[in-house]
Amino acid sequence: MYRSAWLSIVLSALVVVGAPARLVAQEPPEFELPDVVSPGRRPQRAAATPASVTVLTAADLRRLGVRTVGEALAFVAESLARAYGGPGSLITPSIRGSTAEQVWVLLDGVPLNSVLAGTVDLSTIPIDDVERIEILRGPFSAIYGSGALGGVISIVTRRAARPAVTLSAGSFGVGAVSVTTGGDARISLRYDTALGARPNSDMRSGYVSMRFGGGPPGRTWDLSLVGAAASRGAPGSTIFPSVTARQDDSRIVAALALERERGRATDRVRLAVHRDTFAFREPAFGIDDRSVGTAWSAEWQRAIRVSPTRVVAVGADARHQTLASVAVGNRVEAIGALYAQDDRALGPRTLLSTGVRVDVHSAYGVQINPRLGLVHFLRPQARLRLAAGRTFRGPTLADLYYPFDGFVMGNPLLRPEHAWSADAGLEVVLRPGLVVRASVFWSDVRDLIVYLPDAAFVFTPQNIGAASIRGASLELEGALNPRWSVRASATLMIPTDRGTGLDLPNRPRHAASLALTKHMARGGTITATAVAVGQRFTDAANAVTLPGYLTVGVAFETAAINGLVVRASVQNLFDARYEAVQGYPAPGRTVFVDIVMRR
Repeated sequence: MYRSAWLSIVLSALVVVGAPARLVAQEPPEFELPDVVSPGRRPQRAAATPASVTVLTAADLRRLGVRTVGEALAFVAESLARAYGGPGSLITPSIRGSTAEQVWVLLDGVPLNSVLAGTVDLSTIPIDDVERIEILRGPFSAIYGSGALGGVISIVTRRAARPAVTLSAGSFGVGAVSVTTGGDARISLRYDTALGARPNSDMRSGYVSMRFGGGPPGRTWDLSLVGAAASRGAPGSTIFPSVTARQDDSRIVAALALERERGRATDRVRLAVHRDTFAFREPAFGIDDRSVGTAWSAEWQRAIRVSPTRVVAVGADARHQTLASVAVGNRVEAIGALYAQDDRALGPRTLLSTGVRVDVHSAYGVQINPRLGLVHFLRPQARLRLAAGRTFRGPTLADLYYPFDGFVMGNPLLRPEHAWSADAGLEVVLRPGLVVRASVFWSDVRDLIVYLPDAAFVFTPQNIGAASIRGASLELEGALNPRWSVRASATLMIPTDRGTGLDLPNRPRHAASLALTKHMARGGTITATAVAVGQRFTDAANAVTLPGYLTVGVAFETAAINGLVVRASVQNLFDARYEAVQGYPAPGRTVFVDIVMRR
């Protein structure tokens, strides 16, 4: 305990005093990686950050043949998508063995995590509205505060687009129509239906997204609005199936972002509101659970270019959350935070990043999370990165206040989970446009929130135990030659309960993915994909094993001919039978076809 406190103080002090090294007015070597926003909450070159971050562009998503943000996670190292069935079913994320509540999800910079439960259903975000996705893993997620213990998924919607109409159809009664306007101001409308792969797994959903922006250079504004609503059957697991349960949910997200440059300083402000509603009904047991959560947030950041080799950023967050719930009642939370980050070149080949964030929460008090990172260029096309820091996740309102209902009771005395994490990586450009990355990571998590039964078999969340998660990953991404490109990853992870020495449940030790794309001579692409996930235990005693699985797919996209594009994909080509989550069987082979008509 005392060692962790002293380490927090030392790392925090580095933000102020910096490093006792001579600065040089020389840019670090150029490195072929896309710009990223998530590590410092500001645009920066990926080569200049010690963070472990993967970027999926809109073109990447189309080539993979995925239809939602959740499905795309299967092709990212150290990440996992937990799908609860077929098309339209819940998909939750996991990063480096985290739970869904430990992953912070942003849409155009606005947190989507539920005010009640802290999770996000990634199946509700269609990829045809996405410009790019950044997946940030490990200690550099500390800049986002509670909920980012495992990492951050930042989704950016498109602002400009060509006018288009898309018609979709597929297996299990899947159908969709979407319309997108063109120009600098984009408006997208989408409607989806599915009959489902199991009884009572039908789905109907609507989605609307608008994004506008403008302003002169150095003084810009950006407005985004997203609304989504779905009504679906809730079939439950095969262990406790239901043919009568229904679930309705909706989401509204609005954000206004302002950016202004004055001299060496750039100010960024974002004002946002996120409102989500949830209703679950099970007539067979008389359950009618409803909740409405609203989060108002304000963010400010000033980035100052102190010199050609140093940038200092300071910022503040404020968040006010309200919940009206049948189960939990009326609740209010207030969160405030301050953070600072110092990025500087120690020489022509070395960059140092130090930072700290201080959170103040109305329910669980103060949390201090420092982080430290280093980038060293071994040569112009190879870099070594190191990062370490502290992250945490505060208990959700459901954890704190869920009432006694015969099975579950909340615990208002819960403390936040917290973790010290470190990772290291080597990234090498093998040739222009082709990058290989090798990473190792470690995390020590304490005060885990676990639901345990008492003598009356009532489950109550408690801060019990600790976990150690160690692992390594290997990635290959880019163009093999002008006609072929590849995206491949393999992850080895050892998720250990430190109290028992056994594996943490529902965390596979092995996972791998491959996407091999051929670019046609006249345009268009064909991509072969494969995803493999190893076996995992479904219980803390490691007595029950869920088998691993391998799925193969293929996706095809034609070149535009008179504005017409045809996309087709087959997922689970060989009809493998498996469960990504125990009790929720995968749907088997599925076929999807999209016809896109553009002006």
